[in-house]
Amino acid sequence: MDLIASTDVAADNILDYSVTPAAQSYVIGEHIVRIPRCRVLAVACLSDVRPPEYPFPQVPSAPWHYSVAAHSFVGFRHGGTGVWEYPTASRAEHDDCKAVSFRVYVGQGWAAVNGLVFQTGLVPPQYGRVTLEDYRLVFDAITGAIHFTLAVSRTEDAGEPDLDPDEYALAAAREVAPEGVQLRVRPLDRPLSAGRHFRVDAASGAVVEVVQREPKTR
Repeated sequence: MDLIASTDVAADNILDYSVTPAAQSYVIGEHIVRIPRCRVLAVACLSDVRPPEYPFPQVPSAPWHYSVAAHSFVGFRHGGTGVWEYPTASRAEHDDCKAVSFRVYVGQGWAAVNGLVFQTGLVPPQYGRVTLEDYRLVFDAITGAIHFTLAVSRTEDAGEPDLDPDEYALAAAREVAPEGVQLRVRPLDRPLSAGRHFRVDAASGAVVEVVQREPKTR
């Protein structure tokens, strides 16, 4: 068994100030790593979990039904059929894989995951450099709240790209976004800075950082 790739992914549920309760759904961050077709073991490890720094504007405390929770999961793309398989586990194996997915689900606050991909069996050492290919945000067209982020990377000896990042990201976001939300996809040149809060300006489409305001004192 040999380590062939490692990566990371983060997600931030900064809450939606325009609705009550503020936390309406999980936010998902996903990083897909394309690899040469092989048998693999994938491990997703939560590396950091941070609660929101209350009070926020109009959000003095955490909504009662949402805890500061985060979960990590792995997924595999079958080397022959191209079908994605998502076991509900943070550690799993696959016999014929050409891409590995690492997901982090965040209920409130911010969380990060480290992902490791091992080729199993008798293999020569071949750890490869991981290069970013695509990055996408899926956001609420009305409020600008980000529901899903997707990074797609490849190792040096991976095959030709055959994944539509826009279509994939939009389909994944619809799984967790509240019903009726108008979702839009936006490409970026690089991932958002980890541990900071962002949303999309609905009018301009620009990604803006959300800075916590100090509570007013009387």
